[in-house]
Amino acid sequence: MRAKSVPPEATQPETTLSDTEFIRYSRSLMLADDGDSRQLRLKHARVLILGVGGLGCPVATTLVGAGVGQLTLIDSDKVELSNLPRQSLYQTGDIGKAKAEVAAARLRLQNPHPRLTVLQCRPDDQQLRQAIADCDVLVDCSDNLPTRLQLNRLAREAGKPLFAGAVSGTSAQLYLLNSQTACYQCLVDPNWQALQNCRTLGVDPALAAVTAQQLAWLLLQYLQATPAQQASAVPVGHANSVPFGHYGRFAASHSQIGFHWYPLHANPSCACCGAGADAAQKGAL
Repeated sequence: MRAKSVPPEATQPETTLSDTEFIRYSRSLMLADDGDSRQLRLKHARVLILGVGGLGCPVATTLVGAGVGQLTLIDSDKVELSNLPRQSLYQTGDIGKAKAEVAAARLRLQNPHPRLTVLQCRPDDQQLRQAIADCDVLVDCSDNLPTRLQLNRLAREAGKPLFAGAVSGTSAQLYLLNSQTACYQCLVDPNWQALQNCRTLGVDPALAAVTAQQLAWLLLQYLQATPAQQASAVPVGHANSVPFGHYGRFAASHSQIGFHWYPLHANPSCACCGAGADAAQKGAL
């Protein structure tokens, strides 16, 4: 495992924006009366992104551009030619290079203010626990189910909110989870080994971009909100919110295009958050 980071400019949380930051984020500051406070919350936010591919690239680009203060990027893959149609941080000359390191280098050129940490590996539980401990929000942009289940389990263990996105073929979903809701494993088919993914079904580049931007937008609404507003939902306006414990499914029809939200139902025998987890824990004692 290799970990690289850019040290923060100060050891204590800053209570004001610099002159450069005021200019850089000026259009965002105009959007609300409490624009300064919202931007400072972004500056102090710490986000972990697992997977810097078709979803992770645009999510990371949007968060860094918006001014999120700390980003941890985790990916063990190297850039391949087949990545280029939808993974916007990479170019033809990057083929064969480590994704997470290339992504971090491009993001630093985009905005020098955020602190970026890179883990170029497939982390084991202990490595991922250490990375999670240094973050406030976890984002699952991975492309395989074992990794999703690992992050789901450790997010639950740490009590950290988990935002997840998935695109496979021509379908896409988003998940908003925390320690009080059903978990991702509640939804998993017991025969998950046979399930297909984007490597076998393909993926629509435009749908990946739409899903990533919706995920990034929800993340930014959450990160800019006050702790009281964050408690149980993602605020998306003065009178609207998307509660944790819901998932969004992309649908396109003649009258409506976008994500439609549905409640998640807990599985009482779930191996992560239900009776199955309790049985496993007792068996380990």
